Parts: sequence; structure tokens; C-alpha cells
Amino acid sequence: MDIHITGRHTDVGDALKAHIHEKIDSLSQYFHNVVDVNVVLKQEGHRHVAEVNTLLSGIVLRAEGEGTDFYIAIDEVVDKLVRQLKKYKGRLQKHRKRRQEASARMEEIAPIQAVEQHVEEDSLEDAPDDIFAEYIPTVVHKDIRDLQSLSVDEAVMQMDLMHMNFYIFQNAKTGGINVVYRREDGKISWIEPSAKKGKNAS
Repeated sequence: MDIHITGRHTDVGDALKAHIHEKIDSLSQYFHNVVDVNVVLKQEGHRHVAEVNTLLSGIVLRAEGEGTDFYIAIDEVVDKLVRQLKKYKGRLQKHRKRRQEASARMEEIAPIQAVEQHVEEDSLEDAPDDIFAEYIPTVVHKDIRDLQSLSVDEAVMQMDLMHMNFYIFQNAKTGGINVVYRREDGKISWIEPSAKKGKNAS
């Protein structure tokens, strides 16, 4: 397990580093496949905040703790990670038991197909330059991430563990970029873009 500690606008002394290593090392008793751990410490006024990203085998767990000092913040964030690890381990065990059944169900799901629409060029000749302006949202942030290669059910598990409404991933079976997302009714949907065939393809 590799542990990386970063202090933002704060010094991380040897005693605090030793405490962090001791607490993070304790995670291995709950899950043996902890690969990499990034710890970020920062002070915001009187708040001492510890952020931890934990990389398991293909899954990322994130947690944050705070307190009146960094020792308390580390204790809190590790407690949160332990709860997440126990939750993940329990789901992983259930997942292994139902893996064949779940994979069979996923094979039967028809992916949502993208619909291609065409606009005749002649119909736009006299249109103002900003005809589509009201339909174009303002982009305020760009987030660059490395996509993980996962099965569909693993992606659903990752989305759930990270408390997200959608998750973009590389399908381990097809190599394509897929999306799973939670619908308003609570059910999970899966989007897999279809590969376009060339004009000369048979």
C-alpha cells in the first residue's frame, strides 16, 4: 500500500505522519486490496480538514473528516472509510454470488441508442448567426479523469459507493465508453453508444 501525504498551507510533522500511517494501515484488516491512498490536509480557519482518496482494485473510495486538530480529522475520516469498506466488501460478496445471474440480465438489456437528426443546409441560409444560442449551455468547469475499465455491474457499484447519479466508464468487455445513471424512479439505466458502420461496410 502506497500512502501519499500532502499538506496545503500547513506543515505535516513526523508525529502526525506516523499517526496517519498507523490509521491508514489499519484499513488492510478490512480489505486486503488497498493499492494507493492519497491524504490531503488543509486548514480552513479553525477547521482542520483531512481528505482521503483510497484506490482499491478498480474502485475509488473518498471520504472527508474534520476536527479541531488534524489528529481528530484523521480519526474521523478513517472511521468513514472503514464503514465504506465494510459496505463495499459486503456488496462485493453478494456480487460474486450473483455474478453469473447479473451478467445474464445485463446481456438482455437493450442499450439506449443515440438518435441522429439531420438539418438541411438550405434551411439555415437566412437564419441569424445566434439561432442556436439559447440551446447552448454555458460551460463553467472542465473535469479531466482517467476512465476505469469496469463491467457494467461494477460501474453501478462504483456509482453507488461515490453517491453519484451517473458514472462514465470504459466497458471492460467491449472497450467502449459507457454511462450508467440513476433515473428519477430509482432504477438504473445503462447507455452504450452503438458503433457506426462505414458506408462500404457489408
